[in-house]
Amino acid sequence: MRTLTRVLLLCAGLLCAQQAIPKIEGETLSGKKVSLPADLGSEAALLIIGFTHGSQAQTKAWGLRVHNRFPAWSVAVLEDVPRLVRGMVTHGIKGSVPKEQYDRFILVYHGEKELKQAAGFDRPDDAYLLVIDRAGAVHWSFHGPVTDAAVEQISQHLNH
Repeated sequence: MRTLTRVLLLCAGLLCAQQAIPKIEGETLSGKKVSLPADLGSEAALLIIGFTHGSQAQTKAWGLRVHNRFPAWSVAVLEDVPRLVRGMVTHGIKGSVPKEQYDRFILVYHGEKELKQAAGFDRPDDAYLLVIDRAGAVHWSFHGPVTDAAVEQISQHLNH
């Protein structure tokens, strides 16, 4: 009976353990150095993450839908982009993002593997969304195009 109790407690502990994002360091489109989750301050936030150029349509649609409604950060993971063309890629991103979102749009050049693991990466051209708390614990995740149901779930997690 003691063994069964120990197993149940262990399983309960594993189920309650939350995944956390790795430390995300990058630079915003406005040129500021950022480290998440440290720079979140006291608020929970939504991360909208794109890992490929093909995810741009979904990440942009998510950004347009939620940036004025929730505390959100867009993250473009550019680790695989050759250094020689990173300037052109950054210029292209700046041209597609509204200037009022520059302070909350982060370019990340390392830690892709760990971030993919935290996001549950399995479809390269999807947008990945994570609701995190100020410690970086993931409270909700989603990937794919904008849906009303997903927006409602984000609202429930950020406005509870």
